[in-house]
Amino acid sequence: MTPKQKYKQFINLNFPKLQIKQSLFYNWNIGLRFDLQVGETDTDEYFRTVQARATKLFEASFLPGDNIFVILNDYKWKRLKIRFKNYAFNQIDNLRKDNVSYLKTSGLYEPEDKFDKWNQAIIQTTVDKVNYKNIIAAIGHTDFPPRQPSLDEYGGLSSKEIYFINLDRPLIYNMYDDRGLDIIASDISTIEPIYKNHNDWIFDYDRELIDNQMKINGVQQEI
Repeated sequence: MTPKQKYKQFINLNFPKLQIKQSLFYNWNIGLRFDLQVGETDTDEYFRTVQARATKLFEASFLPGDNIFVILNDYKWKRLKIRFKNYAFNQIDNLRKDNVSYLKTSGLYEPEDKFDKWNQAIIQTTVDKVNYKNIIAAIGHTDFPPRQPSLDEYGGLSSKEIYFINLDRPLIYNMYDDRGLDIIASDISTIEPIYKNHNDWIFDYDRELIDNQMKINGVQQEI
């Protein structure tokens, strides 16, 4: 079975009808949304905090030996394709071309827009083979060229989206930029420890929705 076939089977089983796009939190009924921003924007200290929070949340979601999918979505501009030598792929140890499956999707965000076309790459690997800290740093710089590292090969604004999917305990992690990230799961028990241990970082705007979701499922916030 190819990574593409395994990916489709996994999503259909654990996240039926879910499209892998932003914002995951608003498109699924079990999830968390975290605020990564602290202090003055576009300073070195600001980005260190963004990366530190995102890294801790990643490590709360994945163990080194976990089997994962790494999904890369990239807006399809004219005939451009996902280059194998892109920054994200370079952060995965011993990645070969035959380890990557490709898909194309249309209308991901604007169903009526014929120009809303995306390339998607699917990689199955394990967490310990991915330099996720470098990828997190690059995502944090999405709106701040020419800060490096960057997901864009040309040093400009990036349209790339990266999703980490845990196969061993069904969960999806997406840091959308320096502002925040979403973690969704197929079962409330999967994200309960993350909810309790990193409660202070939950977006205030979404806190009531998240707290109610947890209470409905029998999870009590620790004081």
